[in-house]
Parts: sequence; C-alpha cells; structure tokens
Amino acid sequence: MTDIFVLEPAGDQDSDRIPENLPVNSPARGPLERALRDAGLAIVPLDSLIGSPSAPGDDRHPLRASVAAVVNAATEEELDRLHSAVTVDPDDDLDVTFWGTAPDSVSVTQAAFSDLQEQFAARRQLSDESISRDEAARLLDVTPQSITAKLAAHKLVGIKVGREWRLPLWQFDPDAPSGALPDLDVLQSVFPGGVVSLSAWMQREQPEFGGRTPRVEMALRGSAPVIALAQALTAAAW
Repeated sequence: MTDIFVLEPAGDQDSDRIPENLPVNSPARGPLERALRDAGLAIVPLDSLIGSPSAPGDDRHPLRASVAAVVNAATEEELDRLHSAVTVDPDDDLDVTFWGTAPDSVSVTQAAFSDLQEQFAARRQLSDESISRDEAARLLDVTPQSITAKLAAHKLVGIKVGREWRLPLWQFDPDAPSGALPDLDVLQSVFPGGVVSLSAWMQREQPEFGGRTPRVEMALRGSAPVIALAQALTAAAW
C-alpha cells in the first residue's frame, strides 16, 4: 500500500507537504510544495491513514477502508495493472497537440481504482450466481474429488473464493455427454481474460453467431467456432 498516496488536509503549516519517497523531480518539487501549502493540503501515504481515528462527521474513513480492502484482495497481476495505470512516463513521445494534455495522476488513479472496483463487483456477482464444488458433483453425478480434478485440468471453469470453489452455471449442459460444454480447457487457454471476463463474454450475444451467445453456439455447434472467435479476440488484443 505504500505506493499509493492521497491528498489530505494539513493543519501544521511547518510540515513538509510531499513525502520524501514520492518521486518528484527537484525542479517541480518546490512549486508543488508551495501550491500544496497554499491549499492547506499534503500528500500522504494511504497506508498511514488506514486505521487512523476518524473525527466526528469524517466520512473519509470508510473510503480508506474500502481502498485497503480492494488493494489487499487484489492479485499481483491486478496490482501491476493498477500501478502501470497510475505511473506517468514523461518520455512517452506523444504529440500533445494531437493527443491533448495527458490526464493528471489523480484522475488516472481514480479511473483505475473505479475499474478495479467494478471488476471485484463482477467477481462477487459471479460467485453469488455460481454453485459450490459439492453442488456441481451432485449435478454431474460424480464425486467432489472428480470436480476438483476437472478444475485442475481446466475441464471445468471455476473461481476460488477463500478456500471454496465456485463454478459458473453457464458451463453446464444437460444435453452434453459429460454434462458440461466441450473443450473448456482449450477455451480458457486462448481467451484473453480470466474467468470473470470469460463468463460475461460467454453469455453476451455475438453478431458472429447470428445474435446467439457463445454458450448457446457451443451447445448447438460445438466448440470450434467459439474457440476461433476467442483466438481472434486474443490476436486483436495484441
């Protein structure tokens, strides 16, 4: 959490307004320090605020706790994405006259954090709408250990919530011999995203399939056209 900084009111006029470990170039440090002092603000590490006592009527503590909860629950990949989104590269060689002025770091951070919150909300919703390992075992008439093995081999799709597996319902097909859509291992290996993104995509109507969802297309025509479209998405992403 030490790489995340926020603006806070500063009551002490003599205190420094910029942390020593915040990478601000020397020429810009003085003007920024004066601007913060004039505004009565200071840049402080977010982790120094989490758990600090809240004054009566102070509604910022829930926000701090919310930020801490999201960041602490994020994977390394998600944290890297957030860090790269809020890191400014002064040597990006973009033409300001063409692209316009780059957004300030506060706006970029807020946008990245909002995006991260939406992803976590989608993950929670997917978990709520999924079934447990034991329920999947009863559905397919197999042992719970068999479900675990299928998850490990990516023959089934699941997300881990704490120590419990949650399996999205879209992958199950009572008309399929195995009780599940075919070639889910291949689909997961080529799709440009994780289980949350894949689950949303599988249930979204696609013009390539005549308005059918990939889930319906796979159930009707097999896995080949769905896997081909997923591969095309991956190629486009790169």
